[in-house]
Amino acid sequence: MKITETFVDGLGNVAVQAALARIELTQLTALPAEGKKPDFQVSERLVMSIETFLKMHQSFSEVIQQMEAKGLIRKADGQAIETAKNKTVVSKSMPSKKK
Repeated sequence: MKITETFVDGLGNVAVQAALARIELTQLTALPAEGKKPDFQVSERLVMSIETFLKMHQSFSEVIQQMEAKGLIRKADGQAIETAKNKTVVSKSMPSKKK
């Protein structure tokens, strides 16, 4: 099976409707001129069940805690701030469902 990787510059809208969570993935359309705001365009949309959305949140939270424990990031004003660049130091695998 071919796995596709997509680079994402940011997140757009995150919404829950009915039993689905929708997350817009955005990319910078062009480098902004000095003093101008960057322009982002939705490149893809992730749509998943609420259960999957919550599992993803839990996995992200665990990875963030590992990064904080290793001193790779620190929190300031409720936001995570990077302190190490270009290093994969922790990972969290989603459990695969047995068929």
